[in-house]
Amino acid sequence: MLPHERSLVQEKLKGRPFAIVGVNSDSKEKLKELVADGTTVWRNFTNEQSYGKISTAWGVRGWPTLYLIDHNGVIKHKGLRGEAMEKAIMEMVAEAEKAQ
Repeated sequence: MLPHERSLVQEKLKGRPFAIVGVNSDSKEKLKELVADGTTVWRNFTNEQSYGKISTAWGVRGWPTLYLIDHNGVIKHKGLRGEAMEKAIMEMVAEAEKAQ
């Protein structure tokens, strides 16, 4: 998945109202490595364990769990992948641009 998400952030949706925020279950050291080597290019928070505070509060049961949150902070989708995810993202970005 990561190459696709990187292309959304760095190319396709660059400069548009779109962001990825990651919650990583790896250690802080591992997360630093992923950022340093360019694997992840978006803001990340560390949970440091599979059942940390963030994943517990959000009901995450598996990794990755994807939430699509609109420009108003409303969760619109959970668990979409592939074309369905990209279609939903494009629709949400268009809505955010109209609201600007």
